[in-house]
Amino acid sequence: MRRAHDAAQRALASGSIQPKQRAEYVEAVRRYFAGFEREAREHLRDVDRRLEHLNQVRFNLTAERGVAVKRIEATREILAEVETMEHAP
Repeated sequence: MRRAHDAAQRALASGSIQPKQRAEYVEAVRRYFAGFEREAREHLRDVDRRLEHLNQVRFNLTAERGVAVKRIEATREILAEVETMEHAP
């Protein structure tokens, strides 16, 4: 990439760039940045996968919390009933 860039700069500084030099430069840029794009796409897939997992964990924890709240409510009702039985005449 650096070599192609330097050659293109020299050609432009001298007044013109030949079609072959232009094609070589474009190809060098394409090769160079294609790797970055590939890497970014892989990273995005990984982040999406991790977010999907996180969302599933959050969903499961929310469901577990709902069950725990219902258990607490049911337990409180029983304890309240026992309390009234204990103090009954």
